[in-house]
Amino acid sequence: MAGLVPRRSATRFFAGAIVVSIAALLPSTVSAASSSALESQIDVAEFSGRAASYAFAYSNHRAEALDQAAELAREGQQAEAEREEEERLTALARTQAAERARVATTVAPTVTVAPTTVAPTTTVTTTPTVTTTPPVTTNAPSGGPTAEQWAALRHCESGGRYDAVNPSGHYRGAYQFSQATWDWVAGVSNQSLVGVDPAVAAPADQDAQAFALYDMRGPSPWPTCGAHLQ
Repeated sequence: MAGLVPRRSATRFFAGAIVVSIAALLPSTVSAASSSALESQIDVAEFSGRAASYAFAYSNHRAEALDQAAELAREGQQAEAEREEEERLTALARTQAAERARVATTVAPTVTVAPTTVAPTTTVTTTPTVTTTPPVTTNAPSGGPTAEQWAALRHCESGGRYDAVNPSGHYRGAYQFSQATWDWVAGVSNQSLVGVDPAVAAPADQDAQAFALYDMRGPSPWPTCGAHLQ
């Protein structure tokens, strides 16, 4: 039994040496294998393609956002210009009304007519005919913008549609009148159109209202599209 001890110790010694040798080899082997596996999994071209796609998508999204911001700014400027114009027209109408009242109270009547009895008559109220069909031709007043220029203005404001209404419902018709501006112009040029919805007024009436407004204010009532009338 004593003679077997040295053999067993030698066996253990060699076994330990083999384990140490294998352990010494493992780090380099594992490192090389891991590096090779990573290189096989990484596709540089694929990552480059993805990066380019992300950059393109971001650029398009940013461009759309800038376009929307510009459109909102344009609508805001037009709304502000319309509001200022309506306030000015309202103040002017009040001034004119006050002047008419002053004249009426200071001018004495020149003829006194005795009252007479008049038989009652039947009053027939006629509702103006409205249509949204654009006329075949639009005769623009001479000495101002041409018919082609007015057509360009209508296309810019409403796509050329006489029944157009903007999303807020505030601006209506081919020339995108607000009701207040429409009524003010009608009070000066055609009393029968006061209170008529611009979007359902006859195209000829819408044209006449736009021509009258241009005669009084030039292209300023159309802050952006008015450039077509210059």
